[in-house]
Amino acid sequence: MPVFEYCGKSVQFLGNYRRAYDCINEGRFYEQPFLEYVRSLGLGGTYLDIGTNIGNHAMYFSLFCKAERVIGFEPMTAWRERALRNLAANGCDVEVKPFGLLDRSTELVFNPYGTEYVLQCTTLDQALPDASGVTFVKMDIEGSEPKAMLGGRDLFARNKPLLFAEVLEGMEEITAAAEAIGYRYTGFQFPRSHLYEFKPA
Repeated sequence: MPVFEYCGKSVQFLGNYRRAYDCINEGRFYEQPFLEYVRSLGLGGTYLDIGTNIGNHAMYFSLFCKAERVIGFEPMTAWRERALRNLAANGCDVEVKPFGLLDRSTELVFNPYGTEYVLQCTTLDQALPDASGVTFVKMDIEGSEPKAMLGGRDLFARNKPLLFAEVLEGMEEITAAAEAIGYRYTGFQFPRSHLYEFKPA
């Protein structure tokens, strides 16, 4: 069970970590430089962690940013349960919703590491129909980012949060989705990452 000190707080992650998360064993958050950049923005309000996985980003937002509320989305049961355990172990009051986000309510077949899962998906507007005060959105959902953006058209129009979305391929598709919801790619890609910045046009 990795335990380390960060900014005067003791942080713990339950269980074992490998692959991309091996940095946790070395006493660092996954994508820590990006998280520190988000913290430097000093944003309050509500943060959305779309693609919560083990809870790494949601934990950081809750503990070290000025977020008043953090809401996660994670449709993979095993990952969501681990995220909830990690968040609880650190005293984080974060809700993690049990579904993925697309441009409509449907099922999605997901095949990580050779095992097939059927995930329940909805839209961001259906999941948070009355959300206000949303200031920051991180979206890392294995290529479904454009559809998730389209499914949050009303939320983005109403709140105008800063959005960082992962783009592994298909930049044209995600910029078209951004334009459809009144957003634009700013030209800023966080250094040494696949996270791209989008703001209201």
